[in-house]
Amino acid sequence: MKLTLDVGVKKDLTDKEMSVLDRTLRGVISELVGWSYSPLTGELTLDFGDVDENVVLVRIEDYKAKAKAVKVLRLEFMELVKEW
Repeated sequence: MKLTLDVGVKKDLTDKEMSVLDRTLRGVISELVGWSYSPLTGELTLDFGDVDENVVLVRIEDYKAKAKAVKVLRLEFMELVKEW
């Protein structure tokens, strides 16, 4: 799962600023796998890997089994739509 945020700052970060940001992000978001920052857009993309996605998929399969369904057709989450 990746989450992209607008941090409201558009600037090239120095090596020291990048190091501080990395340490800060990893200190407050323990499940963070990686991140990237665009100085042109001010976008910070946080990468959480597949762990959160796998948890959601397991829950969907669990709900499918409990409902004795044959197939998952569609998932809607905050205007995001996933169709199988």
